[in-house]
Amino acid sequence: MDLLKPEIIEEVGSLNLRARLVVEGFLIGLHQSPFHGFSLEFHEHRPYYPGDPINRINWKLYGRTDRYYLRKYQAETNLSAYLLLDKSKSMDYGGKITKFHYARTLAASLAYLLLHQNDSVGLVVFDRGVKTFLPPKSRLTHLKLLLKDLANAEPSEKTSISDVIFNIAPMIKRRSLIIVFSDLLEDPDEVIKAFRLIRVRKNEVIVFHILDRDEREFEFTEQALYRDMEDYTTIPVNPLNIKELYRNRFNEFLKLYRSGFAHNRIDYSLITTDTPYNKALRKYLSKRKRLS
Repeated sequence: MDLLKPEIIEEVGSLNLRARLVVEGFLIGLHQSPFHGFSLEFHEHRPYYPGDPINRINWKLYGRTDRYYLRKYQAETNLSAYLLLDKSKSMDYGGKITKFHYARTLAASLAYLLLHQNDSVGLVVFDRGVKTFLPPKSRLTHLKLLLKDLANAEPSEKTSISDVIFNIAPMIKRRSLIIVFSDLLEDPDEVIKAFRLIRVRKNEVIVFHILDRDEREFEFTEQALYRDMEDYTTIPVNPLNIKELYRNRFNEFLKLYRSGFAHNRIDYSLITTDTPYNKALRKYLSKRKRLS
């Protein structure tokens, strides 16, 4: 859906409005029907998703809204989720839409969706350490605080995902879904080792590995000084001389993450910043359905 392309979404000034636009556009795509001013603020119902039992559809509500909703029983177990957003300086890379811009909007959209499903959502914003920690809550008033902290976050400093994971693991008191947004530009072995600690505590994990397409394809052609965004060291590079070597090593880097996460039963999605947000949300929805 063109409306969910990042370059269009980022034209909306408010993070709150961007999140709402992404989620509502995503739900339109799920149902393949006009939106008709649908509001997500139902607590006794939730949207119908493909595969849900049709005998729980509220047909009277369908008649009023032309939308499918399932009756939501109090006995249903709500999800507890943590959103982990990497705000290290390397996430500031990109053109009009940086990796951080993309990750922040995706995190805000998932917060919006989770809270309107009556799930509990917490937030961790980090670089080399934890900068923001909001415990999960399910109240819609919590969304305003969470979005404010997301909107105020700006890339800075180096990152240390493994240290952050080891530090927050004891703070997660109940089984939760951990959703990570990061470029993962660290030693894969150390990062996977940290996430293994989360998994052995019976938590579920989704990793959104967010990259700029330049980082994957390395289509540069002009000789220039290339600068590390975190320690500011520079080296002269002729891209044409190293393109093949770079791509091979970068693919090995990605392979280490794919195999390591798969071995530890961690959902892994590699996403570039030109990917429509609905594709990323479908990854979450697939995981959410398996946990229901």
